Amino acid sequence: MVRLLLVLVLTLVSAACSATDVRPTAPGAPSVAVAPDLVAQFAYDASAPMGLVEKGSTTDETLTIHDIEFTSPKGGLARAYLITPQTSAAIPAMVFVAGSNERREDIRIQAIGVARRGVIALVLEQSQIAAGRPQIWTFTEQDREEAIQTVVDARRAIDVLVARSDVDRTRVGYYGFSYGAWLGTITAAIDKRVTLLVLRSGGPQILAEIARASSRTLTPEYTAVMARVDQMAYAPAINAPVLVQNGSRDTTFTAQQMRAWQERVGGTKTVKTYDAGHTLDAQSLADALSWIAERWRLP
Repeated sequence: MVRLLLVLVLTLVSAACSATDVRPTAPGAPSVAVAPDLVAQFAYDASAPMGLVEKGSTTDETLTIHDIEFTSPKGGLARAYLITPQTSAAIPAMVFVAGSNERREDIRIQAIGVARRGVIALVLEQSQIAAGRPQIWTFTEQDREEAIQTVVDARRAIDVLVARSDVDRTRVGYYGFSYGAWLGTITAAIDKRVTLLVLRSGGPQILAEIARASSRTLTPEYTAVMARVDQMAYAPAINAPVLVQNGSRDTTFTAQQMRAWQERVGGTKTVKTYDAGHTLDAQSLADALSWIAERWRLP
């Protein structure tokens, strides 16, 4: 009896630490389209030369990490790490984007973990970091322009990947943390080449909260400008399998905001909430890797 009670308690504790909710789109449900004027913000000339240059590389026993640049369709250069496993077969590929104003190094370890399972990883630097411009948040129209440029750069990164003979074009993913999840929502909604999506610590726009923390005041003009890159407007148009991960102790969002975000995301969702803050925890990283491996049937 005591043993049975102990098993029950451990089961309940485990469930509290990591709740999983798979929410598929109903069969036959109509796909949600993003308004054409919003999609038009992210248009670019895919036929233009990519201007891909390798600045250097390092190799270990299983992976090569290439330091690359390519021409941003919005001007300047996009910087990235291209992480390639040793393989002769066509394998999946995934774009990685870190949190707001974080550098590509901040998410490279996660990309390496995925790459070691047999995925080509492209770790993209956000536009304002790569170009040396003022970091977001400026509370000007520049914040929207940076969001647009990084999404366009992510689309161009997909061009870089699918041009490779070792990439399986039917298995292209995106993995984003926080602001990277915001931009990933937009990317997957408008570019259907993204067939797998990981959104870590994403949520709705919290511009008022960011402004208060910076002792700034939102203007109606700025709010209207940023509404055009509001991830909540794009989230229902996702139709790929998506892993949504959040921390129950994340003070970035209220519980109500987090629920609204999780409900808003389209596609076949696996929603997991952890007893963790905004940076999540080791279990969430393991779960993300397992989820990707399962969906793509990695070895």
